[in-house]
Amino acid sequence: CAAGCGCAPSEDVPRGTVVIEGDAVEGRASFTLEELKAMEDGLVEADYFALNSYGSKEYVHFKGVWVWHILKEKANLKEHASRVSFIAEDGYEVEFTLEDVQREDYIDEQNPQTKYKMILAWEENGREYNPGKGNPFQLVVGQREPGDENRPCWVRNVMIIRVD
Repeated sequence: CAAGCGCAPSEDVPRGTVVIEGDAVEGRASFTLEELKAMEDGLVEADYFALNSYGSKEYVHFKGVWVWHILKEKANLKEHASRVSFIAEDGYEVEFTLEDVQREDYIDEQNPQTKYKMILAWEENGREYNPGKGNPFQLVVGQREPGDENRPCWVRNVMIIRVD
């Protein structure tokens, strides 16, 4: 799938589950919301700064787990792993390098001391996502540099994390 092509991800992914698959993964792994919440060493709760393509700025409070922690704990990555794609229920997709996923120093241009990790969130502003309205996971990432429009990289209803 390419970003915005409208193709749907695997039909065999049950709602409430995220699948890790791809050419750079030994086998296929999956996890549920309950399994995510149990990953205590990787849990993150923070106010993420968002800048969209219209110049709108806001803070959104998220609770989730560091994506790199998920990949380390749940996926058996092959040596050549280099790209990580996040694919939503509707086929929307964003791609990052493995180094992007491992970063612990994404920024908030309005508060340079703040450092963020890339997370898979299940809660936004104190409310858990409703599985009846889509897969209850959202990719959230801070800014790479001041002025970086990070909001378009926030993928709602993530179903597949593909590692190639």
